[in-house]
Amino acid sequence: MSMLSLSGKPISRWRRWLLSRFGVLPMAETLAELEGESDTPLAQLLFEYERQAIDEALGCLFGYHLLEASVFDLADLTASSTINHKFSLSLRDNTKRQQVQGLAEFDQLPLAEQCLDVALLHHVLEFSENPHQVLREVSRTIIPRGHVVIVGFNPLSLSGLGQSIAQLFSRKCIWRRHRLRVGRVLDWLRLLDFEPVSLQQGFYRPPINHPWALKKMGGLEKLGRKLKLPFGGFYVIVARKEVSAMIPIKPKWDRFNPMAGLVIGKPTSRLPEPVRQQPLNRKGQDK
Repeated sequence: MSMLSLSGKPISRWRRWLLSRFGVLPMAETLAELEGESDTPLAQLLFEYERQAIDEALGCLFGYHLLEASVFDLADLTASSTINHKFSLSLRDNTKRQQVQGLAEFDQLPLAEQCLDVALLHHVLEFSENPHQVLREVSRTIIPRGHVVIVGFNPLSLSGLGQSIAQLFSRKCIWRRHRLRVGRVLDWLRLLDFEPVSLQQGFYRPPINHPWALKKMGGLEKLGRKLKLPFGGFYVIVARKEVSAMIPIKPKWDRFNPMAGLVIGKPTSRLPEPVRQQPLNRKGQDK
């Protein structure tokens, strides 16, 4: 038995332990444990800034159908949109979200291809076991020139640093998420033929769950927004699907000449000319 096979079992056991300790939980467990997380002072202030960024992003997007998907129990994140048909899908029913119209897996949407104009993914990617598959499924349902709006936690921020520390001491589901950088999400979008349109960041405060401390650190928010620092606690990406639709080209029959290049000469008869019969020389004649 080789040394590689001997060392494979301990490595696989170590990897399974890391996944069980720090890995992302199945979506059903995640939604159940995240219920109520939006009621803390820190979460309420964070989601307030996110709503402002979402309203600004949706104000420039138009169409007929808008999908909202979120892992938090927030009410109507797309209220500012002018799109008439707005609906939400989730894996778990929640009484706080009255606009939820169906239960579905985020990586297997029960929607036809190219049926959505806009899709909002509110912290769905970082809490999904396979975020790239979720993004691929959303891409399937968006029409050409449609848009996707992605809201995610920025790991390169004070909140991201707080997550790294909290994971060492807590097993709460809120800390067990993918660390998706902005650059990584943009690379996935480009692979799916999406072109980034805009990027916003916000919430430059440290993750302190105390109303008085959060209020006193409001100067950090003003400074970060003024300098447009890339260290906000969340980011909002708007990307447009650049797959062009195929348009049939009508042939120009008036310019079509099937006899072009042919030389027309004197017509010939289809029947061969009759063969002239020669008189037979008979013996005994003309004697």
